[in-house]
Amino acid sequence: MEDEHMLDLDQEEGGVPTLNLDANSDLCEELMKRYGKSGAIQHRHLCASASAMRIVLKEEGLPLTPLSYFAATISAIDDTISSFSSSSENSSSSFDSKATSSLTSFLSILLPLIPSELLPSSKANDAVTVLVSLLKIPKVAQSPATIRSVIKSLGFLLKLCDFEDWNFAKSVFEMILEFSIDKRPKVRKCAQICVEEIYKSVQCTNVVNVASELFYSRMFYKYLSFAIAIAWSKVEITKDSELAGELMLMESVHMLSVLKIIVLYLSNDVLSKVMSQFHKVMGSKYSLLTRHNFAILEVILESLKVEEIVVPKSEIIIFALGNYVSPKETNPADTILSACVLLKKCIDKLYADADKRKIWVINLPLVFEPIAGVVGAGLSISGDAAGILKEVVNQHIDDGLKTSAVDETLPSDDDKLKSTPESKALQSVCDVIFMMRLTNSDGELNENILAVISNVFLKLGELSYFYLKDVVHKLAELLRVANGDTTRTKYQHLEECFGSAIIAMGPEKILTLLPVSFDEEELTSLNIWILPILKKYVVGSSLEYYMDHIIPLVEPLKQACKTVTKSRVRKKLQAAIRALWDLLPAFCRYPTDTHKKFKALAKLLLFFIKEEESMHENVCLAVQQLVNQNRSIVQSTEGLEDSSEHSTTCTINGSVAESRSVPSHYTKKVATRNIKALASRSVGLLQALTDVFFDSPLEKRKYLKEAIGCLASITEIIEVKKIFISLLEKIQSKSGTEISEESENQGGNMKVDEQEAQRCVIMEFASALVIGASEDLVDIIFDYITPALEDDGIVQYSAYCTLSKIFEEHSWFYSSRFDEMLSHLLGLKLPDDIMGLRSRFACLHTLFVYLLKSNSEETHAKAFLILNEIILALKDSKEDARKAAYDVLLKISCSLKSLSSPNLESPHAKLLNMISGYLSGASPSIMSGAVAALSLLIYNESDICASAPEVVPSVLALLKSKAKEVIKAVLGFVKVLVSSLQASDLQNLLPDIVQGILPWSSVSRSHFREKVTVILEILIRKCGATAVEIDVPEKYMKYFNTVKEQRRGKNSSDKGENVDVVENPDSSTAGRHKRGHGELSKTSQNETPAKKYKFDTPNRNNSHKASGKGTQFFQKSDRAQSPKKGRGPASTSKANQHKKGSFRGRQSAKS
Repeated sequence: MEDEHMLDLDQEEGGVPTLNLDANSDLCEELMKRYGKSGAIQHRHLCASASAMRIVLKEEGLPLTPLSYFAATISAIDDTISSFSSSSENSSSSFDSKATSSLTSFLSILLPLIPSELLPSSKANDAVTVLVSLLKIPKVAQSPATIRSVIKSLGFLLKLCDFEDWNFAKSVFEMILEFSIDKRPKVRKCAQICVEEIYKSVQCTNVVNVASELFYSRMFYKYLSFAIAIAWSKVEITKDSELAGELMLMESVHMLSVLKIIVLYLSNDVLSKVMSQFHKVMGSKYSLLTRHNFAILEVILESLKVEEIVVPKSEIIIFALGNYVSPKETNPADTILSACVLLKKCIDKLYADADKRKIWVINLPLVFEPIAGVVGAGLSISGDAAGILKEVVNQHIDDGLKTSAVDETLPSDDDKLKSTPESKALQSVCDVIFMMRLTNSDGELNENILAVISNVFLKLGELSYFYLKDVVHKLAELLRVANGDTTRTKYQHLEECFGSAIIAMGPEKILTLLPVSFDEEELTSLNIWILPILKKYVVGSSLEYYMDHIIPLVEPLKQACKTVTKSRVRKKLQAAIRALWDLLPAFCRYPTDTHKKFKALAKLLLFFIKEEESMHENVCLAVQQLVNQNRSIVQSTEGLEDSSEHSTTCTINGSVAESRSVPSHYTKKVATRNIKALASRSVGLLQALTDVFFDSPLEKRKYLKEAIGCLASITEIIEVKKIFISLLEKIQSKSGTEISEESENQGGNMKVDEQEAQRCVIMEFASALVIGASEDLVDIIFDYITPALEDDGIVQYSAYCTLSKIFEEHSWFYSSRFDEMLSHLLGLKLPDDIMGLRSRFACLHTLFVYLLKSNSEETHAKAFLILNEIILALKDSKEDARKAAYDVLLKISCSLKSLSSPNLESPHAKLLNMISGYLSGASPSIMSGAVAALSLLIYNESDICASAPEVVPSVLALLKSKAKEVIKAVLGFVKVLVSSLQASDLQNLLPDIVQGILPWSSVSRSHFREKVTVILEILIRKCGATAVEIDVPEKYMKYFNTVKEQRRGKNSSDKGENVDVVENPDSSTAGRHKRGHGELSKTSQNETPAKKYKFDTPNRNNSHKASGKGTQFFQKSDRAQSPKKGRGPASTSKANQHKKGSFRGRQSAKS
């Protein structure tokens, strides 16, 4: 086998190296440069052949170009053939195989270097003749390396030949086709590449036809019977077989490989003949041919010839694929899935051809059924098959199919179904669904099947009533078994599937199939279990149906409650009444007749508000839905285009079963008309809810407030103003009377607590009116709450909440009087309770973001006044106050980060620079507070280190400070930093971090040494001990080695630890070191030893959310000394000078 390894160079397919030379380069010289010093025998032979050709060219005075080398090489090969032919012995002993192999390899290297225009077809024909003669020599046919080189050369030369002389080309084609099914893999692969290039290069129609016929007769038809035998398991073979019969079988497999690569280049006539026979090699069981068959079909289905070739044979192909995926056969799962994909592609091609609509309709059930069988088979691929089936449903059950199946003009539902192929196809599909088993062999519900059924319901829409009645009853029976308990996981998918039926058919049709009724004599109810599901899934129904059919069901139940004596029965009746009442919000979810029936509904709502206290929450939810749905559509910038469709297009979103899209009939025009209808009756409803609001407890006021706000937003502004002013006058008059009575009866002692509570309720009510309030009403509300801002406790909290709502809804209010507003707020004393402080911070949050969005230096100086207060709160002695400060800081950061700025410095960068300003010139307490703020921001947004690279060095520089609380804060910052960053991001920071923290490893007080140890352990785990050790000074090497050894001992039981995983603060490290992440000092130098902080870390996946992260960041705190001697951060800028002065002023106020 010496020849086999002769030219194993740095090769492409075909066994030759790649050289990038031009047409005038000396190929021999280039080969000598590359392989001249190589000791490999194949390289020496190649260089020897090249040198021999060069000598010949120099002797004849020819240029050393690839074309000259080509002529010399072909002549040399021809001489070798002649010498072999003239030999008297004509035996292999007279043939130099090594020299021939090196010559053919040299030829395959130089041919791609010859421009095609320099090599005429006549010369190419001569060269092909020589190479074909060479392949006929027995010893050459036994050398795979030589064959590969020759075949590659033929592939290049044949593209230059004149194929008009087919007799010449035919023999060459036949020879290469024979090699393309050779048992030697490398030879076969090279020949197949050559075949593909040749068939691809043929342009002449006549040549395409004869070349295609050649493949059909010499390859496909010749091996068809063997392929059929393999496909239908009539024989057994192995890939390594040497028997002649079995070699023929394997060659039939290789034939299909060739067909796969040239199928697109065959003539239509031949391809049609191939496809007419192709189904015969597609057995129902897996064989060596299966993957080849599927690959060929995939290529054809994605080609432009599909309409001409595949469509006429589609029924046969679909039938064959359907048999393969049949559950009766135990075929490999991946091939079953491939067959499902091909089935979908087949039906997609039929669907795309408008002229083949009849064939498409007939084949739709034939595609649906086998894929549905895979979905229900409980295989590992059933989920993927369900996805394919849903795609088929979404694409093929279209409006045209549904329109052709049903005649909507007929009045009776029983007469609407047409007797058309489309209707029969839909019925067949739905029959398949009905026959599907909803449970697996172990009795568990099949989620994949339920998902498919849900999809069919939603796609059919109202037509589901005609085709899927039996499926609804089948689902209902399972739900009855569950007895309404769908909280268990296995019933959630069942409920969602039934919910899809409700969305598709509408509650009217569902309740026709499954009527809810009550037997007054027997005191029994029917199908009450369906009501909670209706509550979740009713959408796009009608208000009229609710008033005419649902409300009347309540009265007999109420009457029965009055007469029944058994408490158990009474509780069931009351639960049924409540379930019926709870349907009100559901029927207000995108109803179809809002503009027509809201007048009647408003009367019913007023009755509920005044007479049915238990209905107040449902009334509020109904009002909110009616207003918010329509208002969001009207106010949307895109809007929804008018549509002639009136079907409800809704989807179920996984675990959130109530997530739905807007029904298509809800256009901007419809929503505008609905809003007018709602506004025409809003005053009466608003007044009624207002009356109830002031007599309700806090829990009830929460939902009343939302409904009042919605109604106020669509009510005439003047009417809202009248209601509020009349309310104030009424309260003032009532208060005056009470004061007079109390003065007479109790010597002037007033019920202060009740009056404060009343003021809070008024402010709570006022905040609900803010959304749609006019400027003068906003001014009235502000004037009312202004005195309350100076009060204490709940009154002050309510005032701040209302002010925050004004800021949120009306930016003009604070922008037009900003200086006055800011001065007034900062002049107020800080709230003593945490609720008041948080509501105050909400107001400051809005003002701070507004300031940083501007580019004025003056506004930035004002922003420092707000930031001063937040930084001071970070050092407050009360834990709740610090948590509130952390939360507002995070919210500010998130708000600023979402803003895009065309300037070089974004608002978020301004915030970081402002906080960094506190790192110099301030008191230790304030510096530590600024470091704590930066720790929090980096913990939640680690990309800050990249966007603001100056932050980390500024903080690390503080490690040279002598203030204990500053060092504690910085070490906590470093710990957060190394925990949050990826190992790659830490590399550039390692020197500064390591050299900065190590001096504190010798200090035991305040647990500095322990903190440094933890940081080093994290660095070693992430970056590796070697990377960290490089930056460790010699004097600390002993301590570092101790840390390293301790860590090795701790992790000896965990050999597979990944050093590049970013530390999760929830990990065992945090638990092991209870003085955990981000431990920051809150004390000055003179105070008592501090308590230690530790993280209650949030989920890192949600770290981008601002809400509540400050609360989670630090759990324990120490006592902080009031920063009476604090100084503002040093800065040469005007803004920082202003900041320092204002900071001292705020400190004085704080003291």
